Amino acid sequence: MVSAVKAALIAIVALLVSAGTALAGRVALTASPSSVRPGVVVSISGNAGDCPAGDGVTIISRAFVHRHDFAGVPAVYARVRAHGVFSVRTAIPPTRAPGRYVVTARCGGGTFGIAAHLTVLR
Repeated sequence: MVSAVKAALIAIVALLVSAGTALAGRVALTASPSSVRPGVVVSISGNAGDCPAGDGVTIISRAFVHRHDFAGVPAVYARVRAHGVFSVRTAIPPTRAPGRYVVTARCGGGTFGIAAHLTVLR
């Protein structure tokens, strides 16, 4: 009986530890506003998960101005702050064609594995 209780406690502790690790590694990515006219400034923000404070996040989208690029696609950069938080503002070029654009991000050599969407209006 004691060993069954001990095994149950070990299982509960393992579950709590894995849940805490999953929360720490949680990533998020948001474009706000999500629908804009060309020439408008948008805010790209989120949580970089396990990337440490001070690291850089590369945010990639064909909707952005082409000042910097990642693999030939326009990109902007943001610094990871405490608790994985990051944000950056960027203008959508006045000549950007209307449409729905994917926004992705990467940090520490890997992608977030999620995407936000930004709609450029007419």
